[in-house]
Amino acid sequence: MRSLFLLFVALLLSGKVGVLAQGHTISGKVISAEDNAPLIGVSVVEVGTTNGVITDVDGNYQIQISADERVLRFSFIGMKTVETKLKPNQSKLDVRMEPDAIMTDEVVVVAYGTRKKGTIAGSVSVVKSDKLENVPVASFDQALQGQATGLQVLSNSGEPSAAATFQIRGVNSINAGTAPLFILDGIAVSSSDFSAINPGDIESISVLKDASSTSIYGARAANGVIVITTKRGKMGQKGNITARTQWGISRLAYGHWDQMNTKERLDYEEEIGLRIPGEYNRAYLEQTNINWRDVVFNNNAPFSNYEVQASSASENFNYFVSGNIYRQEGISLGSDFKRYSVRANVEGKVTNWFKLGSNSSVGYEDIKQAESGSYTTVTPISASRFMLPYWNPYRKDGSYTSVGDGSWTGTNVNPLEWLYNNPRNENKFKVLTMVFGEIMPIEGLRIRTQGGLDMTEYRVNASSTPSYMPNLGSGSVARSFSRAYNLTWTNTANYRFNLDDIHDFNFLLGEESVKNHAEAFSASSRGQSNDKLLNLSAGPLANSPSDSQSGSTYLSFFGRGEYNYKSRYYADLSLRRDGSSKFGKNSRWANFWSFGLMWNARQESFLQNLDWLTNAQVSFSMGTSGNSSIPAYDHLNLISSGAQYDGMPGLAPSSRGNENLTWEKLFTTNLALKAGFFNRVNASVEFYNKRTSDMLMEVPISYVNGAGMKWDNIGVRVTRGVEIDLNVDLIANRNFIWNVFANVSYNRNEIKELYNGKDEYDLGDTNLYLKVGHSYGEFFVTRYAGVNAATGDPLWLTKDGEITTEFSEDDRVFLDGKSYIAPWQGGFGTSLSYRGLALNATFSWIGDRYVMNNDRYFDESNGIFTMYNQSKKLLYDRWKKVGDVTEIPRHNTGMYPQFDSHLLENASFLRLKNLTVSYELPKKWLGYTKVIERFKLFAQGQNLFTFTKFTGMDPESTGNMYQAQYPLSRQFSGGIEITF
Repeated sequence: MRSLFLLFVALLLSGKVGVLAQGHTISGKVISAEDNAPLIGVSVVEVGTTNGVITDVDGNYQIQISADERVLRFSFIGMKTVETKLKPNQSKLDVRMEPDAIMTDEVVVVAYGTRKKGTIAGSVSVVKSDKLENVPVASFDQALQGQATGLQVLSNSGEPSAAATFQIRGVNSINAGTAPLFILDGIAVSSSDFSAINPGDIESISVLKDASSTSIYGARAANGVIVITTKRGKMGQKGNITARTQWGISRLAYGHWDQMNTKERLDYEEEIGLRIPGEYNRAYLEQTNINWRDVVFNNNAPFSNYEVQASSASENFNYFVSGNIYRQEGISLGSDFKRYSVRANVEGKVTNWFKLGSNSSVGYEDIKQAESGSYTTVTPISASRFMLPYWNPYRKDGSYTSVGDGSWTGTNVNPLEWLYNNPRNENKFKVLTMVFGEIMPIEGLRIRTQGGLDMTEYRVNASSTPSYMPNLGSGSVARSFSRAYNLTWTNTANYRFNLDDIHDFNFLLGEESVKNHAEAFSASSRGQSNDKLLNLSAGPLANSPSDSQSGSTYLSFFGRGEYNYKSRYYADLSLRRDGSSKFGKNSRWANFWSFGLMWNARQESFLQNLDWLTNAQVSFSMGTSGNSSIPAYDHLNLISSGAQYDGMPGLAPSSRGNENLTWEKLFTTNLALKAGFFNRVNASVEFYNKRTSDMLMEVPISYVNGAGMKWDNIGVRVTRGVEIDLNVDLIANRNFIWNVFANVSYNRNEIKELYNGKDEYDLGDTNLYLKVGHSYGEFFVTRYAGVNAATGDPLWLTKDGEITTEFSEDDRVFLDGKSYIAPWQGGFGTSLSYRGLALNATFSWIGDRYVMNNDRYFDESNGIFTMYNQSKKLLYDRWKKVGDVTEIPRHNTGMYPQFDSHLLENASFLRLKNLTVSYELPKKWLGYTKVIERFKLFAQGQNLFTFTKFTGMDPESTGNMYQAQYPLSRQFSGGIEITF
C-alpha cells in the first residue's frame, strides 16, 4: 500500500514538469549510497531546460533529452545534488546519491521557523538528538547540563520525576519567574512536564539567548527561550523501525555522610554526660550499628527503558511514530516513577500547494515521591540524619520494628513504618498536540495556521491506615484533582524572495493568541476504622473541601524582516505587540523589538585566498523583551474567604491590586565573534549586557485589612557576561574521528535602583539582602570568627570587624560577593570513534556558588539537638581543653549554632556527567540477515564522579539554602539498539 501511495504521489508530481517529445532517451536507477535502497521521487532535470521527470517506486527513471552531451541534475531533499554530463549516444545512467549530512546538521530551529547555521545574527546554541538519546534519566533536562554556553541546568532533587531548573545568562528577575520560555513544536510548555516527554523523541533543542532571537516572543521572553523540536521522518531515508532497550541501576552520586556510628555516638554521649560509663549495657547497644544513609537510600535501584520508533519520508509525505515505557525506582525509600508514552508526527502534501500535519503525544505517569526539603523525624530523607545508629528499623525477620509492640526503641516512630502506613500516590495524564495547515499560493509565500493543546490532569491519593498505632484506630484519606490546559493558535505568513541572486529577503507576519486555564479540587476525611476501607465516604469526619480556578490570556501581533546581501551582510528586524490579562487595564499592552546585524567576513574577496580560514563572522544585536510570570489576578483588589472575626467565618482582603502594574522590561545588547580554521577548529566569543527595568516584585505596604504586600514595578538591575565556545576535530578521517569541545560562561548582576527612593531592602530570614551597588543573590550574614582557644566560646565579628562573643543580626555584612547564583559555569568533553567503536565523555561544572548548609545547623547543634545523631565533628573536633584550636566550640555554650557564615559552603562542583561506550556491528555482517540494517551495543554512566568541597549529600541545588534534599543519583546502564 505504501509503495502504491508513493508511486501515485510521484506520478502527480511528474505532471508539473515538461517532457520534450523529441530527442535522445536516457534511463537508469537512483539509489542511496548509504544502504543501496532505491530513492523514490528524485527530481531528474535536464540542466538549462524545464524538462524533467521523477523516479518511481523502484528508483527508476526515463527521460528524453534534446541533444547529446547534455547535463542531468539529480536532486532530492536530504541528499547531495548530483550533476552528470552525458556522453554522446549514452542511453543508460545509474546514480548513487549520498546523504547531505552537512546540510542536515546546519539547519537550526529558531523562533517561528528554521535557518541555516551561519546565517543568523542572533545568539543561538543547539543541542542535537545524539546528546539526548540513551541518557539514563526520565527527562532530557539532565542531559543538557554543560552542553550549551550560557545555559545553566541545575537539579534541586534526585526524584526521578523532578524537573531541573533552567537559567539562561543568569537571573533577570527577583520575585517574578526566572525560567526561560519553553516552546515544544510551537506550543509553550512548562519544565514540570518534561518527565512526560520521551528524550528519544527529540530531534534538537535550540537555546535562544539574545534579543535578536527572543524578542519576537515578546512578553514571555525576558529569561530566554528554549525551542524543542521533536523528530520527523528524514528525507532521503527509506522507512525503518528502530527498537531500543536499556537496563541499569541507580545509586547515590555523591552522598557525603558525616554522622556518628554506634561506638562514636556512645563515646560522645559519655563525654557530654548523657550516659555514665558502667551504668548501662554498652556491649548490648554496640551490637546494633545502623548506617541510616544505607537504610534510606538504595544503591541498586533498578531502571529500564523500552522504546520503538518507526519513520519514513518522501518528497510529499513523512511520519514518525514512537512508543516508550520507562521505569525507574528512586534511590530513596518511597520514590518510584513509571511513564508510558506514544507519539505520532505526520506531514503530508494534499496538493503541491497545500500541506497538512500534526505532532501529537500522549503520556501517562505513575509517581511516588519521597518527601524532601523539610525537617521531620518521620519522613525518611530528613529522619536519616536524626536517627541514632543503635535504633534498628528492622526486626530479625526483616519486618519493620514498631512503636506499637515496643520493638522500635527510638524516639517518636520508626520512619520506615510511618512511610508504609502513610502511602501517597500520584498520577499524571499529559496530552500535547499541534495541528497545522500550510498553503503556498505563489512561489516563496507560505501561509500557515497552527493550533496547539497542552493539557495535564493530575491526581493525588494520600491515606493513613487506622491500624497504625499512633493513629489510635482512626485513619484518614485525602484526594485531590487538578486540570490545566494551554490553548495556542498561531497564524503566520512568510514570504521569501531573491533579486538577481544578490539580495535575499524574508518577511514574516503573525498573530498569536494563548489561553491558559487551571482548576483544582481537593477533599479529605478522617475516622476510617479499617485498612481496607480507605476511601472518602468511609470517614465520618469530613473536612471542608476546597477548589480553585485561575486563567490568563495573551494576544499578540508580530513581524520580522530579514535581509542578506550576497551571503555577506545580514540584517534582521522584529516587532511584537503583546496584551496580557495579568496586568491592569491602564498598562495591558506593550511593544517589544529587536535589531540584528551580521557580517560574514569569510565571503569578502580579500579573504577568499585564505584556505586555512573557514569561518569569520561578526554579529551585533539589541532589543527588548518582557516578563509576565506573576500570579494571574494580583493586579486586582481581591477578597477571599477563610478569615475569622470573633470566631465567626468571614471575608477579608487578600490582594491589594495595582491597575498600573505592567511588564518587567529587559533591554539586551549582544556582540559575537566567530571563527573557524582549517575546517577543524571552530571558536566563538560573545559579550552581552542586559538591563532589567520595572522589575516585578512584591513590596511591603501598610498592613491594612489583611494585605501587607502588593505587586509593583520597581527598580533596575544590570547583568553583564561573556561566553566562550570551542570545538576542535583533532583527527577526522574515514575511519577515525576525534573531537573535543569546551565552553565557559561568566556573568555578574548589579542592582542599580530599588523602589520609593530606597537603596536597600532586607529579604527577611533568607540571609539575602538587596542593596544598590551589590548583586542579587549575595549573602548578608554575621561573620563567624571561630572559637576562643582559652574558653571554648564561639566568636563573631562585628560590622566593623571587631571580635565579639555576642551574636547579633545587626552585625550582618556582605560576604565578598559570595552568592548562591553561580557566576561561572561550563562544560567540556570529547568523542572518539574508530570504525564501529565510539566513546563519548561530557563534564559539567559550576564555579563560585555558595549555599547555606542548613543540615549542619542540626548536625553540629552542640547541645540543642543532642537527642538526635550528630556530626562526627562534635566528637573529634570540638573544643575540649584550653589551647584547642578548632571551629567547633565547647559543648552546650547556649550561643551556638547560629545562621552565620560558618554554615556557608562553597557548592562549586565538577561532574563527569556522562560517559558512553558503544559498538556498531559492521554493515557487511548485517547484510547476511536481509532485515537488520543497524545493530548497536552501548554502555553508559551518568553522574559518575563528583568533585566538590561541599559537605552535604549533593552540591547541586538551586536555592540559597540546602536542607534535607533528595540527592542526585549515579546511573550505570547497558542497552541494545536495532534498526530494521
